[in-house]
Amino acid sequence: MRGGARGFARRCWTLGILIPLSACAPEPKAPNLDTLYDSAASFESQERNPVISIPGTLGSRLVDTESGVVVWGGANGLSVDPDDPENARLIALPIGEGDERLRELRDNLRPDGVLRVARASILGIPVELDIYRGVIETLIAGGFDFRETREEEKTEREINLDSFEFPYDWRRDIVEAASDLDYFVKRKNEQVRETRRSVFGGDPKPVTFDLIAHSMGGLVARYYLMYGGADLPEDGSLPEVTWAGAKNVNRAIFIAPPNTGSVLSFENLVNGKTLGPFQPTYEPALLGTHVSTYELFPRDRHRRVKIKGSDEFVSLFDVDMWDRYEWGILNPSQDPVLKILMPDEPTAASRRARAKRHLAKILARAEQFQRAMDRPVDVPEWLDLYLVVGGGFETPAAVEFDPENGHVDIVKLEEGDGVVLRASSLLDERQDGDYALGLRSPVQYRSVLLLPEEHVDITKSAVFGDNLLFWLLEAPRVGDQLAQPKRLSLAGAPSSGDAATSPPAEK
Repeated sequence: MRGGARGFARRCWTLGILIPLSACAPEPKAPNLDTLYDSAASFESQERNPVISIPGTLGSRLVDTESGVVVWGGANGLSVDPDDPENARLIALPIGEGDERLRELRDNLRPDGVLRVARASILGIPVELDIYRGVIETLIAGGFDFRETREEEKTEREINLDSFEFPYDWRRDIVEAASDLDYFVKRKNEQVRETRRSVFGGDPKPVTFDLIAHSMGGLVARYYLMYGGADLPEDGSLPEVTWAGAKNVNRAIFIAPPNTGSVLSFENLVNGKTLGPFQPTYEPALLGTHVSTYELFPRDRHRRVKIKGSDEFVSLFDVDMWDRYEWGILNPSQDPVLKILMPDEPTAASRRARAKRHLAKILARAEQFQRAMDRPVDVPEWLDLYLVVGGGFETPAAVEFDPENGHVDIVKLEEGDGVVLRASSLLDERQDGDYALGLRSPVQYRSVLLLPEEHVDITKSAVFGDNLLFWLLEAPRVGDQLAQPKRLSLAGAPSSGDAATSPPAEK
């Protein structure tokens, strides 16, 4: 051994100095994104991929086009009062009368921008909560041409090369949102091409986007990548995985996605939901019209819902279970709400029967959606997938229902971000208790970032922001969308690297 006892003593002496000195070391500061990415922010080029930011559930402002009322995300309150009958009809989706497809049941609400800040009143005191402002401020630090407010973007921004937000109606089927995203990307592709032609001249380079998707927005983005704008087949089968959406995308960053759902979706549908102290309660029958909530159910195979007093686990997609235990929209206590939503139905019995028929369609659609999302897939070579997972919070993991009265209670907590389990974001198939060393997931990510942050606060983390901008602006790309300098060996000679594979050219 080199150095012998004397060398060992020297190392121990040095360590003895470093240990007490480390106690005096200053606390690390949060990364200064403005300084770190100043050069990248000032670099205006076609080499920068435009970004599309996709919010999660509740993250888009909803406006009634007929009356102009902001139903969700207003300037003076988060939502209209759900206890008012007219407002209840605005919040709910239509309940079908017969064989209508869910897609055909329309109302007058339309998305009107991403909700960066939520405003509410608590005991008459106005409060303001950051929702997606953190993501936008991070992107601004990286030179992406967002403005501090949506109003400023409307009035100040004359051209837009690289900065888009995709709002959508988060009440509706996630597949519909993915179809809308497909149309949105095609429109923005043409817009960016024309803008590049006017700014840079000549024939613009092909446009490839980067996606940033939070929470349920990650499911919208992943369906779009796999299937483009394709719908789920009417016969209950699964569509072909074409990666049609991925042909327009080089990098997708998923932030706290509920990839295997959340028990909170089921619990909210049974017990109702309130957004905080002194805030109104949204009744189960109102939430029970929102198709996307059912698509966020935990997977049956992960055994998250059991009967009290037994070891029996149940399927949430069996409409007869909902009928038998009078869950959610089928609970007799919800008839006053159903009477508001279905004024043309003369009796409580006819209203409940219609609600059950409608619920059966939603459950079948949700189960089909989950099967489409859980297929093992090989990610195209040109597509980089990044995952950000929150943690450090006890998160609802399992519920139990009482067969005597149908009551549902949360009975187990696990590691997560307070809303989504770590295992759900990872799409970890070991949740059924069959543990094996190494993550088992049908989706493979290029990199996973684990942060001790809450579900929304994760988007405001400086560490997250640093990683986000590094991935968007500096990390080498598999698709070779950004020109990379030749790598140098330790001796200074050029290193041979594998050629990257790019997406197929559009015909």
